[in-house]
Amino acid sequence: MQRVIFIIFTLTLASTGFSQTVAVPSDIQPITDAERSFEAIAGAQGIKAAYLRFLAPDSTIFRPGPINGQKYWKASTDPSSLLLSRNITYADISSDGLLGYSTGNWRLYQRGKSESLAKFGQYVTIWEKKLDGKFMATIDIDIDHDKLPFSETDRVPKGKETRDLNKRGWSPADASMKFTRLSMNPGGGLGAAYKEYAADDVRLLYDGDPPIIGKKNVVEATHTFVSMRFPEKIALYQAADMAYTWNPCQFSNNNEGMEQGNCLHIWKLRGKDWVIVLGIFARISTATPPVLKPREKKPVARSGN
Repeated sequence: MQRVIFIIFTLTLASTGFSQTVAVPSDIQPITDAERSFEAIAGAQGIKAAYLRFLAPDSTIFRPGPINGQKYWKASTDPSSLLLSRNITYADISSDGLLGYSTGNWRLYQRGKSESLAKFGQYVTIWEKKLDGKFMATIDIDIDHDKLPFSETDRVPKGKETRDLNKRGWSPADASMKFTRLSMNPGGGLGAAYKEYAADDVRLLYDGDPPIIGKKNVVEATHTFVSMRFPEKIALYQAADMAYTWNPCQFSNNNEGMEQGNCLHIWKLRGKDWVIVLGIFARISTATPPVLKPREKKPVARSGN
């Protein structure tokens, strides 16, 4: 059967009808306001109430594959005693003010139960400005890890950043395809792809690990991974100088095992280059975990009789 590749290009400026007014360079307030409103409802009323309030009708979540978020939570019997605490550590918005994201850590716990039963991890939420002017979550994805031995501080940027309205209409599609191809090269793999396309301040979220910050650390952490095949589905959404790509992914970890899951990258146009500022790999737990190769036992020397 021939492989079918679905590439979805949605240029926000062309499809929403919003004016091309430049957002104030540091004006990420709509994103942080939406995120903190979500946090407040999740902590007070429970997870279901928060997601039904902030997920867009066409939103996507992963359980473990991509499904409609609103339909999932409407059918959920999630108990009200199960509460979610989220702490935003970084957020950004496109130069036209139509697309943004927030990321940070989460804690899932039960009201009145021991802290030892709590679970921890990191999340990424994509926010889009709708026709009524409100920001709604269109993608929500997360990974889990053990409780961190340190506390992540709020790193939401407050200074000005040079932004690009991208009036030239440059698309990240070419950079995204080249990144994917590089990740499939056994000679360099995913580490070489990040070395070529990651921003210096890139942030990588990987199941089971604390956030990996900085290009050098990300390249080092991923140099043993090689993508096993070109994804059959790729979604790309762009607004001015910001875009995100999502695709199902499968990696070989140094030929010691296979891992598969969902890969999401957030891209920013900086100067003349599209670069990755955030990546997340949410593993599907049914995948075969990496198995270390057994070491060969050296023969024991025996003395003659």
